[in-house]
Amino acid sequence: MTAVLYRPSLDARSGAGQLLAMQWRGLTRAGLAALVACDRGALKFWLRTGVRAHRRSVAELVRLQERGAVLVDHGLSLPSAEVVFVHNVAAETARHVPAALGRDAVQREQAFFRALRADAAVVANSKLVADALHGHFGVARERLHVLYPGYQSRRFSPQRASALRASARASLRLDDAAPLVGFVTSGDFAKRGLDLFLDCAARIAAERPDVRFLVVGSKRLPGEARAHALARNGTLHYRPKGRAPERWLAALDLFLYAARFEEFGMVVAEAQAMGVAVLTSRVVGAGECLPAEYAEWLLERPDAPLFAERALRLIGDDAQRRRLAAVAAVSVAAYDESAYVAGTQRLLEARTRG
Repeated sequence: MTAVLYRPSLDARSGAGQLLAMQWRGLTRAGLAALVACDRGALKFWLRTGVRAHRRSVAELVRLQERGAVLVDHGLSLPSAEVVFVHNVAAETARHVPAALGRDAVQREQAFFRALRADAAVVANSKLVADALHGHFGVARERLHVLYPGYQSRRFSPQRASALRASARASLRLDDAAPLVGFVTSGDFAKRGLDLFLDCAARIAAERPDVRFLVVGSKRLPGEARAHALARNGTLHYRPKGRAPERWLAALDLFLYAARFEEFGMVVAEAQAMGVAVLTSRVVGAGECLPAEYAEWLLERPDAPLFAERALRLIGDDAQRRRLAAVAAVSVAAYDESAYVAGTQRLLEARTRG
């Protein structure tokens, strides 16, 4: 049996691209035949990851399937696939951030799930997404599986944080005593709630003028963020998206993720793994991976005044903040790359047995 891991457009910098490379490496190490296929992006993907991808048309993929291959769709593109990994849900995003996507994206999802074979296993990256797939598209509960994306444990760990913290803070011209609250994202600032983070930051700064803030993401800050008082007076620092988010996570004392909606949110797991305390809400899928000790700190939905109030409590209580960070760093180990690959392997084996 060969597992064909397919995404129409491969990008090694995207979360889905990184997970696909993780699957290929893990499956091949386990002795299973796996092929990465795409329509475009193969060369850059190979150069960035070392994983060779192959351009294949949908017709070619169907012929492979007829010869016994198992199609694993990572792009909602192959209705004949035996296994479908869902990374984003446009229909649910539109509920929380109406301006984020056009209606075409929602209609494409609807068409895909109408055409999807009745026995396909549908893999959600959180319970939040599983509920959305059932609610929007009527995907039967028995066909839904939840497999949390795996973070890269060699890159993200308390040990790495200790090694990187001093240099990261020095580059920001911060001494170790200055509390630093951060927002790190590889994606859309509107969906991820940059405006809510800035609102929180202003409320925190009004009570604690010694706190500093860091925003990491995109190629530049939006104009309204650059014009914000905290950015103009140097209280808020900005760094563009890069290949080493772990450096900036290491600099933080608190990670505040005010996303309006996030199917998973790998950066939350990465912050946990770095030993950084996290504030987020239940409309972020990765919140499901936080340990029970976080129950009172996990908001039902993003709310700037509540986030600011909880952030001020944690900034003022080093012992509590460190306790939360420590338990989360231990519990998140259950969601690393090995767990993700093992979960993928179980799904594939179930398909071949079936």
